[in-house]
Amino acid sequence: MNAKDAWLATLGQLQIQLNRSTYDTWLRHAELLGYEDGRFVVTVPHAYAKDWIDRHLLQSMTRTLSDIFRRECEVQIIVWNPVEDQGEPVLDYAEEPPLPEVVSAVVSALNPAYTFESFVVGQANRYPALLARAIVDSAIGKYSPVLFCGGKGMGKTHLLQAIARCLARQGHTVIYVTAEDFTTELVSAIRSQENAKFREKYRQADAVILDDLQFVERKVSTQNEIVAIWDALRNRQRAMIFASDRLPCDMVKVSKEAISRFQAGPIANLEPPDLQLRLDILDAKAEQRGLTLPYEARSLIAARLDASPRELESAVEQLHTYTQLTGQPITAQAARTVLKTLGAPASQAAVTLQAVLEATAAHYRLTVGDLASRRRTRIVAQARQLAMYLARELTDASLPQIGEALGGRDHSTVVHGCAKINAALASDTALAQDVSAIRRQLNGSPAVATTPTQRERVAQ
Repeated sequence: MNAKDAWLATLGQLQIQLNRSTYDTWLRHAELLGYEDGRFVVTVPHAYAKDWIDRHLLQSMTRTLSDIFRRECEVQIIVWNPVEDQGEPVLDYAEEPPLPEVVSAVVSALNPAYTFESFVVGQANRYPALLARAIVDSAIGKYSPVLFCGGKGMGKTHLLQAIARCLARQGHTVIYVTAEDFTTELVSAIRSQENAKFREKYRQADAVILDDLQFVERKVSTQNEIVAIWDALRNRQRAMIFASDRLPCDMVKVSKEAISRFQAGPIANLEPPDLQLRLDILDAKAEQRGLTLPYEARSLIAARLDASPRELESAVEQLHTYTQLTGQPITAQAARTVLKTLGAPASQAAVTLQAVLEATAAHYRLTVGDLASRRRTRIVAQARQLAMYLARELTDASLPQIGEALGGRDHSTVVHGCAKINAALASDTALAQDVSAIRRQLNGSPAVATTPTQRERVAQ
């Protein structure tokens, strides 16, 4: 087997191991540039891909390649852009032709991770996601202006860059810029007396996408220029898309003319993710890194970090790094360590052992006395083991204390019960729903209606 065939086989293996969005984002355009004495030089089109592969995939890539090539191999990732470098690679087998130069310039300036495929959708952000898709699936200018609004880390920039990438690939002239960079460019144009060139650039575009709109507060010249660009684009039936961390009516010292333009079209709010969306985001971010989050660690992070998707991704990244460098497995304790470094708030009130027993018994329509009894019916046994598991996870009670509260049982019985629940959670959806419901009850959140089969299944 030659080097090229070994590399293609390695890509095939990685495509099986990774999900489609991860492979397409980071490896789709990775190519073998050269090989010498066990050293493979692989090119990627931008620094984002090199950094991600070096941090998350290089070890497994090297190991897979060594197994396939049947010798120790080294993989070096370098950035090589065929648009900028017209030289021929040593081995040229591009899967698709390079993008036109003007399109490549727009796309290469965007974060490659910010695509529609990698945007995790839930109830809190469904309308913004649908609106973003509608913008790129419809005639240019049909939805204009559009304002995406939400707090920091909610996904506004992710959606704006996904829109910019799609419109550019469709052949539209797209400008994606932050309001701060726009202001800097405007000031520079005024000082160099290139106002006409600046205005021509923005007013002749097909889509101007302006991020961090709140930066225009108190900047009269910037506001006036945006109003003029908006009017020009509207007359040409082109698009202007904004993102801001606050609504126009809440901005300070912004002119009425500017506010009227900012809110003249659809406004989509990205709300803080609910529990299910937080869990889905954690799963997606973990999968991108080739991780599997155990149920207890995943649930703990989702319960403690409820502000934004960015916080959740940061937690996954830090958990990954922490466990890699320390050699520890990903556990609830490792998650607690990471959450502490992130400044995650502790539970609003300390959960007591008695509260866990009462909440678990109530959920299964039993009494605490039932849990402490010697009864071994299926429903009582499961509720008792679940109480052990939750007490171990949510309280500071020791194993002997938990066993004593449950009828004087030995600590080894508690260990067995916790292990049994932990193993069952990986495949038992109804049990996982029971755990989530009891956690919500203990945290003081509104209970979610539980279907009869979810509780009664144990008694069947």
